[in-house]
Amino acid sequence: MLKATLAYRGIFLSILKLMKLNIMSSDVVLNVSNLTKIYGKEVDLKIKKFGREVTGAENVSFSVKRGEIFGFLGPNGAGKTTTMRAILDYLNIQEGKITVFGLDHHKDSLEIRKRIGYVPGDMALYDNFTGNELIKYYGFFRPINEKFLKKLKKDFKVDLSMKIRTLSSGNKQQVGIIAALASKPELLILDEATKGLDPLMTSKFHRILKQLKKEGFTIFLSSHDLSEVQSICDRVAIIKESKIILVETIQDLRSKFLQNITIEFSEDSIPDKEVFSNLSYITAIQQSNSRIFELQLKENIDDLLKVLNNYRITRLTIEDASLEEIFLHYYE
Repeated sequence: MLKATLAYRGIFLSILKLMKLNIMSSDVVLNVSNLTKIYGKEVDLKIKKFGREVTGAENVSFSVKRGEIFGFLGPNGAGKTTTMRAILDYLNIQEGKITVFGLDHHKDSLEIRKRIGYVPGDMALYDNFTGNELIKYYGFFRPINEKFLKKLKKDFKVDLSMKIRTLSSGNKQQVGIIAALASKPELLILDEATKGLDPLMTSKFHRILKQLKKEGFTIFLSSHDLSEVQSICDRVAIIKESKIILVETIQDLRSKFLQNITIEFSEDSIPDKEVFSNLSYITAIQQSNSRIFELQLKENIDDLLKVLNNYRITRLTIEDASLEEIFLHYYE
C-alpha cells in the first residue's frame, strides 16, 4: 500500500514538473487580457456629487512573446504606467486577467518578481547606499548573475562605490539599470529607462538589450523616444485615452499605414496640385518646385500609380513613414 502511494506521488510530481516545463517553454511570456483599472469613486448624494472616477486602463489586451522587445507607446496620461504597475501587482485592478510566465500576476506575484527586472519611470533609490550596496541589497531578493554584473559594470561608467545621493541624475539612472539587470532576469520591464542617459550610454544600453533578446530574454519597453522604439523594438502597442488602439510589428506598421512618395515630373508633363488634393488617400502634399511633388499616402500605392500613368515621370522614390509620423497620425 505504501509503495503504491509513493508511486502515485512520484507520478503526480512528474506531471507537475512537466506542466512547469511547458509553462517555461511557452512562446507567450506576458499576457494582458481585458485589463481595466479605475481610480477614485464618485458618490452621488442626490443634492451633490462628491469625488470622481478616472479611468487608468480600459479593456487593455496584448501579449508579449519570449525573446522579443515589445514597445509600449502613448502620451502622458494615456495609461502606460497604470498598465505596467498592474502587471507588477503594484495596484489592484477591477477587471481583467494578467499572466506572467503562465503564472497569475497577483496570486504568484512573489515568484514572478524573482524572475523579472523593473526600471520605473519615477525611480527612487536609497540615497545613503552606494551603488554596490544597492546591488547587494537587491541580491537578497533575486540571485545575482556575477558574470553578467561584471559586464554591466564594464559597459556603464558610473562609480558604484559612491553614495547614490552624490550622483547626477544620469548616473543614478545607470545605477538603477544595473541593479535591475544584475540578476539577468527573464523579463525586463522598462519605463522610460533611458531618461537622463547621454547618447553614448543609451547606445550601449540598446546593445545590451539586443544581446539579451538574442539569448531569448524578453523586454517590455515604454518610451517617449520614438526613434528608440523604432530602432530596437520588434512590435509595438499604441495606447490612447486608456485603450489599446493598435498592436503591430514595426515593419508592418511602417509599410501598411503611411508612405512618403517623392515624384519628379518631366518639364512638359506637370500636373496641377489639385490632381492630388482631390484624392482621399493622400494625407499631405508639398510642392518643392514646379516639377517635384512630395506626397504622404495612407493606402496602397496602386491607385496613385494609375493616376501617375497619365504623366511622364523622371524620378520616383517611395519610403515608409517614420514611427513618429505614424504616431502623430493616430493622435491627431
